[in-house]
Amino acid sequence: MDREERIWLGVLVAVFLIFNAVTLSPLVPWQSWMIWSRPAPARVVQIDIANYQMNLPAGGIEVKAGEFVEFVATSRDVTYGFGVFRKDGTMVFQMQVLPKYQNRIVWKFDKPGTYDVRSTEYSGPKHPGMFIPDAIRVVP
Repeated sequence: MDREERIWLGVLVAVFLIFNAVTLSPLVPWQSWMIWSRPAPARVVQIDIANYQMNLPAGGIEVKAGEFVEFVATSRDVTYGFGVFRKDGTMVFQMQVLPKYQNRIVWKFDKPGTYDVRSTEYSGPKHPGMFIPDAIRVVP
């Protein structure tokens, strides 16, 4: 290996190390509770999905801002997505929902408001109808 190749390899290794140090750092705001701790959720929300229908708890989902909530989604037929979106259409989080498996995610909503839920994984011809406006209410 000649000198230029060693320099290029060194640069690639340095970029790799710096990228990992920054993205896994507890100084990054979104990492402070996601990677370095195992927060205990204040409540668990069960979501059952089958035949292109998301069955949320009766009365919708209401959570308090700042508390951890665990979403447990189960599909009875095909792979779906469970995505939570702000009113401006930007995504808050999403997870794939695999059939016959309890798919889990713990989340903390920082801001009060209403959030929409939609499937984020194409699952067939009825996929576009898998949208629930104002499915989650986050209260102060």
